[in-house]
Order: sequence, then C-alpha cells, then structure tokens
Amino acid sequence: MAWLTRLAAVLAHPRWPWVAALVGVLLASPALGAGLQLDDHLHRFLIGLHVRGEELGPWWDLYAAAEGDAALTRARMDVGFSPWWTLPELRLRFLRPVSAATHYVEYAAWPDAAWAMHLQSLAWYAGLVVGVGVLLRRWLGPTWVAGLGTLFYALDDAHATPVGWIAQRNALVSATLVVLVLVVHDRARRDGWRPGMWLGPLVFVLALGAGEASVAALGYLGAHALVLEPARQGEEGLERWARRAGRGVLALWPYVVVMIAWRAGYDALGYGAEGSGVYLDPVREPAAFASVLPDRMAALGLSELAWPAADAWAVAPPAWGRARALGVVVLVLVVLVPWWRGIAAERPADGLAGLGAVEGRSADLARGAAVALLGAVLALVPAAAVVPADRMLLLVGVGGSAVVAVVIGVAAGEGGAAWCRGSRVVAVVLAPVLLVVHGVLAPLALPREVAALSPELEEHQRAAVESLPADPPLAAQDLVIVNAPPTFVSSTLWLLRWGDPAHALPRRLRVLGSTFAPVVVQRLDAQTLVLQPVGGYLGDPFTANARGRAHPFAAGDRVELDGWTVEIMGVAQGRPTVVRVRFDVPLEDPSLRWVVWHGDRFVPFSPPVLGHTLAIPGGS
Repeated sequence: MAWLTRLAAVLAHPRWPWVAALVGVLLASPALGAGLQLDDHLHRFLIGLHVRGEELGPWWDLYAAAEGDAALTRARMDVGFSPWWTLPELRLRFLRPVSAATHYVEYAAWPDAAWAMHLQSLAWYAGLVVGVGVLLRRWLGPTWVAGLGTLFYALDDAHATPVGWIAQRNALVSATLVVLVLVVHDRARRDGWRPGMWLGPLVFVLALGAGEASVAALGYLGAHALVLEPARQGEEGLERWARRAGRGVLALWPYVVVMIAWRAGYDALGYGAEGSGVYLDPVREPAAFASVLPDRMAALGLSELAWPAADAWAVAPPAWGRARALGVVVLVLVVLVPWWRGIAAERPADGLAGLGAVEGRSADLARGAAVALLGAVLALVPAAAVVPADRMLLLVGVGGSAVVAVVIGVAAGEGGAAWCRGSRVVAVVLAPVLLVVHGVLAPLALPREVAALSPELEEHQRAAVESLPADPPLAAQDLVIVNAPPTFVSSTLWLLRWGDPAHALPRRLRVLGSTFAPVVVQRLDAQTLVLQPVGGYLGDPFTANARGRAHPFAAGDRVELDGWTVEIMGVAQGRPTVVRVRFDVPLEDPSLRWVVWHGDRFVPFSPPVLGHTLAIPGGS
C-alpha cells in the first residue's frame, strides 16, 4: 500500500530521530508542572549551603544517604532520622559529580524555578532520543526499522520517572553519554575514525561521573566486539569469526582501564552500596547480588519487552521461571539464530562480517538485532543492582527498543534470508502484541505517568507528615510511631518540615515498626511493649533498604539507643517476628507522644494497660 511505503520512507529519513525526540518531549511535557519532589528539596538545601559558604561536604555529594560510618549511623538512629533496624555499617553513597553539576547550576541560579529545571531534563531526554536514533541507524542500517525503534524508545512510559523527577536526571545524563560512547566507538571501529579511539574512553569517563548505571556501556561494547567488529580480507566462518571477536575485545582495553581506575577511586573515596536490600553492589556483596540477579533481570527484561511493569515486583514478586524461559527461547529463535547461521556460513562474506548466507540490508538487520539483544541483556546486569523498577530501563531500552522494532520488521517481511521460517512465524505472532504495547499503550501512558509523579512521589508522604503532631510542645517530646506503612521514610519528617516555624519537629522520632500487616501489641510492664507483626518485619523492599537479607537479625540481638532499647525475641528467616521495646521512662510519661497509622493517616495512640494486648490493623 502506498501509505505504508510513505510511512517507511518517513521512518527511514535521516532527520527522523529529531522528530521522534520532539514527540517524546511533547508527551513528557507535563513534567514542567511537577515542581520539586522529595530528594529535590534536599538537593536544593545542600546546594544552598554551599552557595552561602556553609558546606557540609563536597558540593557533588548530593547522592549520599549513608556513609558506612557506624558511629554516624548510630547518631542518626538515636535522633530517629534512621530507623532502629538500620545496619550500622550501611553504605548508600554514590559518586555522580557530572550530574550534580547540572543541579548545582540551577539550584544556585534559579532555585525556585522548578519548571526551568524540568526543562533541562527534557532537553537531556531529547538529546538521548536523538543519540539513540543515530546509533540504531548505524546498527540496523538507515531503514524504517531503525526509525521505528527510535520512536518506540521516545514513547516508552518506563522513562517517566527519569524524565519527570529532577533528582533522577542522573539517569538521563549517564544514558545520553553512554549512547554517545557507543556511536563514537562504532565509528572508530567500522569507519576507521581515528579520533574515536581516544574520544570514546574520554566520554566514558564523563558517563561514569554521571552515574553508576553507565557501567552498562561495557555490555554494549562487548556485544559490538562479538557482532560488529569488521572483517578483514578472507575472514569468514566460525573459526575466523573468533579472530574478529578477539580483535574487537582487545580494542576495548582503554575502556577497561577507565573502568578499573574509576572503581578503584570509587572505593578509595568510600562510595558504593553495602548492607542494603534495595541497592546491591556486585563488587562489595557479590553473593547477595548473585542470589537476586536472575529474578531481577527477568523482571526488568519482561517489563522492557511488554509486561508486567518492573515496579510491580517490589509489591508482589511473581513466579518468573516459566516466563523467563519462554522469553529466552523466543528471543534466541527470532534474533540470535539468524546471526549465528550467518557466522557459520562458509561462503565468502564480501565484507558482511561473516554473514555469508545473507546479503545487504538483511545482513545489517541481523547483525544489528544481535548486537542490540546481546547488549540489552548485558545491560540488565548493572540495572539489577537496584530493586526492579522501570526507571532502571533507560539503557536496557536502547537495545530493547531495537529488538522490538526488528521483530515487527521481520513480521512485515524485512530481513529476507537471514530469518528462517520458524523465526518469521514467531515474529508474526509477537508483532501485534509488541506493536500495541509499544506503539499504542506506551504513548498513552507516558504523559499520564509523568503527570502522576508529583502526587505519587510527594503528596502521600506530605499527607502522612501533615497528619503527625506539629504543636510547640512536640519539640520537647519523643514522637513514638507504633506502626508505620513501609512507604513512610523517617527522614521525610525532617525533609518536609525543616525550617518551617509553623510546624515543630520532635526532639526524637521513634518508629517501633513498619509493615503493611497487622501487629499485635502487648504491655509487659510500665516501660515495655512487645510487638508481633504478622509475617515479621523487613518483608518488603522499602524497609529492606536499610538492612538487606544478607545481614539478618538473630534472636537475642539488641539495639540500644538513646532513651530506649529494642530486643529481638523471635525471628523467621532473619526477619524479626517478636520485638521487645523498653523505654527509659514509663510509657505514659509526658515526654512521649504516641501515634499509629490508621487508614491513610497517623492518629493518636494510647499504650495498652499493664498485662493487656491489642491488635493494630494493617495499613494500605
């Protein structure tokens, strides 16, 4: 049909990436009204201190929640800034000076113009989409398939959080720089562009300075070495493919040197993650990381292809086994088999890097699909260092969007002899689903999810904080929360009330427990309560951020804090099931102000009388 031919020509046009970027920015434009949210307030506060000459630390240290200092963590637990179950040696400190610099400029120059900050994030997103478009045209050839993959990337609703939350801009900056690294490296290796030999590693340094997620560049570079390293005269077939791949891998030594030097400095300066159940550093805690890697990769990979959203994993982890196996079989059949058939062919390649059985655009598409899939799978590994969430898919989606477009292209007849009959049948079955998910549902969801970020991120937290006492006597009292929803973060109380003279902060905050489940509370004596949460504490990724499964509690463990002591009386799989809390004063002492979560807010609470027990219902 003529309109399809015209559409294909539009998608294949060299300027199409700019059009896709414009469409993506327009769909994400509700971010301009999102304002500041949670961490944004903290960043503005810290940078404001630097501007006034009241530094608390390096100006780039915006991404530090715990320094791995047991004494400092204990002091925070005494005040209640961190909950009692926090691992004293917890480390959550990330080195991102390049991204921090983008915040420093705006918080120093226009601290109250949130719309301008969001505009900068949208500009980074536009640059990222254009970069992806250039890269896919190099990988897949200047075809409509590359243009379709670029469009899918621009429309992906998984990008809502990095685009719509200012504090998450580091993901956009690092992804943009990684894509630039890949374009430069491809030009250097396949076009002989000599400046790329040093420019690529230099940009990689900046990418690592923007965010740890940039490590994914090595996965794509490795895939490039295996698939796209150009052939020399007479090199074809499986044995000679190994020579090309080896040559491509050896050419990556500057990137490896940069990576090793960066990691050495990163560790020496005390950055990284350790002790958390949400952030897992493969270098510091390899066993804990390996134990969750398959499921996290499955959650992220399936979310990139279609559904369910990776964020759902945090609430109710499904059984991934069958879905994971099915996904692997399908992708191997549709994408990798054509590439491998070409490599195994013994006929002269005519410069097509071993695809002797395939010619022209078919060869480009097969190789491009293979490098996109291998790179995306390898990019899943660093992405799995965090509890699965769609925001971790920016770099995975570079290859993922290309793979989705290739499957649709094969179903439409692209690829020719590179795809066997079985591959084409599978592609025809998958194409309608992928087209609906990525071409219809994603663009409908992207503006809605960006617009919803502000209430989802902050309004619930703000409503919870506003339901807490705020009268002047609170400043001389300990605020005791018997049970809080896991989504309530202790530090949010200070973050939202800091410097607000109309709302008093408590002398100290005491969160006895945090769970969605009901809790049985028993009064032992004048100063002691015993709490028995149904299913135990630390069973969700929100509270596990402060202590991971690799650091379980044991019966008899005690946490002695200023004014109270927590003792673990019972555990199940390292999770506290019976907790005894003893205060230094009677529970009715006026220095203690009691509240509990009820429905959607905190309400006053009266400890049970001596010897009695009561049940607190679970919270939503």
